[in-house]
Amino acid sequence: MICKPLATNEIADNGGYTHIASITADDLTTTTNNTSQTILIATLAIGDAIGKVATRVKTNFADASDAAFNTTAITVGDTANAVNNHITSQETNTNGTVVVEKFSNTLVGPYTAADKIAITFNAMAAKKLSDIDVGEIEVLFQLQRIKTLEQATAGRQITTK
Repeated sequence: MICKPLATNEIADNGGYTHIASITADDLTTTTNNTSQTILIATLAIGDAIGKVATRVKTNFADASDAAFNTTAITVGDTANAVNNHITSQETNTNGTVVVEKFSNTLVGPYTAADKIAITFNAMAAKKLSDIDVGEIEVLFQLQRIKTLEQATAGRQITTK
């Protein structure tokens, strides 16, 4: 899993999203049948807010040797509130009905305690996520972080009258 901030021109090109995370089949390591896996995408500080989130399936997820493995639904949320408070269930498996893109414009925050954004991959009965050998999804999100007065004025002298 890779998560990185977008450059200024990339933010403009991607509709105001500030960060992107890329998760591939290699990141799915759960070896127990019918067991979900949560992958932490980013750490949030007190006062942060998430303005919007989008997901984009670049390559459908699949177990190339098992066409009966037909559902790999994901959700995006945070660890304090709900696993789906940003993106509700989205099918990503090539043997199911793939939803290629999903969007949420619901502001969550400001967070009153440190938290993490996470994507949860759900498995199906008698199937292991670690058996999935192809797939990639991108999660774009808009992180709104307000600097403290101390951070905003570092290195500058403030005078009052």
